[in-house]
Amino acid sequence: MNLPVKEILAFPILRSATVKTGQRVLTDRVVEWVSVIENPVENFVRENEFVLTTGIGCNQDEEQLLRFVEDVYESGASALAIATGRHVFDIPPIVSRFAEERNFILIEIPWEIRFADIVHEIMRHLMDDRIEQDERPKDIQQQLIQMILEGRTIQVIAAFIEAEIDKQVLIVNDKGEMVAGSANVTAVQSLWNEMKQNAVHVQESHHPRYSELRKVGRSGQQLYQFAIKSNGQFKGDFFILSTDENPLKRHELTIAEQAVVATSLWFSRNSAVMEAEGRMQNEFLLSLAIGKNMTTEHIQAHADLFKYDFELPYVCIVGLPENLGSLIFQQSTQSVSRKTDLEYMNSYIKDGIFYAADSINRRVLYAFKDDIILIFLETSVAATADTVNQFLDLVERRFLHLLPGVQFSWGIGKRVEWTANFKNSYQKAKAALDMGRGQVGIGKRTHFDDTQLSSLFVHLIANEEVKQILLSVISPLLAYDEGKGMDLIQTFSVYRKTSGNVSKTARELNLHRQSLLYRLRKIESLTGKSLVNPDDLFLLEFAVKLWSTGLVDKTE
Repeated sequence: MNLPVKEILAFPILRSATVKTGQRVLTDRVVEWVSVIENPVENFVRENEFVLTTGIGCNQDEEQLLRFVEDVYESGASALAIATGRHVFDIPPIVSRFAEERNFILIEIPWEIRFADIVHEIMRHLMDDRIEQDERPKDIQQQLIQMILEGRTIQVIAAFIEAEIDKQVLIVNDKGEMVAGSANVTAVQSLWNEMKQNAVHVQESHHPRYSELRKVGRSGQQLYQFAIKSNGQFKGDFFILSTDENPLKRHELTIAEQAVVATSLWFSRNSAVMEAEGRMQNEFLLSLAIGKNMTTEHIQAHADLFKYDFELPYVCIVGLPENLGSLIFQQSTQSVSRKTDLEYMNSYIKDGIFYAADSINRRVLYAFKDDIILIFLETSVAATADTVNQFLDLVERRFLHLLPGVQFSWGIGKRVEWTANFKNSYQKAKAALDMGRGQVGIGKRTHFDDTQLSSLFVHLIANEEVKQILLSVISPLLAYDEGKGMDLIQTFSVYRKTSGNVSKTARELNLHRQSLLYRLRKIESLTGKSLVNPDDLFLLEFAVKLWSTGLVDKTE
């Protein structure tokens, strides 16, 4: 709703008007309103007004007319048009000099032109412009929605908005990373830090969008900030960087609102696409790990889709966050569910793993199932162990900041060079994890090659008769544990680790002595084996160790 003075002077009704001063700024000075005023001015003139006067209040006194012009100029008016011929016959040189020195537009119009006609013509154009500006945000909204439906990038959307409001924008995600826009990042960051310390709302309003808009100004620059939200969740910040000479106008604010809504939709859509792709990647990698039957063409198609390079050698790493669930429960009493919280924490775990892989310039394939983290890390022929340890050092260091207090146990398999061997590497990594937790304790790293019995156990479990003997001993304990939650297998493992010392076992398990004795008797009754018979004791311990490899499914 800004009309340049030059366009107003082109109206047919003002053809006989004469521009006395300010010819160089006719295009720059814009008009937002028109008024008729006589002396005194006081506070009746607004900024960017086109002012009409007859000079009747100056009583044909040059000094009074000069003061009147000075007051109009100081009020921020865009131009002053004086009707000459009755109260002011000619514009005095002293007035012209004042206006010329300040590039203030002074116009002389014949007395015969009616002010009412001038006002009507200017207001008609202003209202037409206002209607067009009011309609423009609706058009922009439709264009933005269409862009999102067409899958346009956020960079294209940002460039479109910058062109519409003639200002630079910067779109930042919830991690503080710039995703689009051409605004100077350093300038935005500096003003944003100041804004967070001393935020100022643009105006008092019950309008939900106005109430969220904040701005700060310094050194001729102005920064406007919107919070980008979707379904009540913070997604990022939308910044507009402008200058004192080109502040955000009301209709541009409306366009900016539409841009923020569109950006929120883009983030939601992008998040949904990334989640869907993440689930596909997760399922695909899990399928490789468990050895699901897939054609070579199917594997290659997914590798191309996810940009996996299966020509590289990988080593499988299986991780278990031992106390993640309890930490979540302690830190958030309003959780929707443990499963939801673990999935939410998974994003932080994934970030830490990819950060560590980037730091050592290695590729990584990642999946997450229940509480188990599955990683295939790019390695080399000569330095698999060193690469893995360096990688896990970085991961755990990263988790100190992202997930303080979380303790991880790790199992490391063997290096593989073909997708057909991913299952073998995963089984060995899972076996190393389970054996390490059972034999060494939680929070440790266990390499499959470091467990002396690992290879023997793998070969034994391949024997069907050995597997059936194992299940006949273990199954009753598993069934009882599922119903009562006593963890008899863990009880037996600790009992054997303490060489059958009941007092030490009770202390380590934090049990009353009588409770431990009850569990030990229950183990004997369920398995039909005696804990004082050396052969029975050997068979029980052998079965538990085989079971701890994780290579046997109890449903088999």
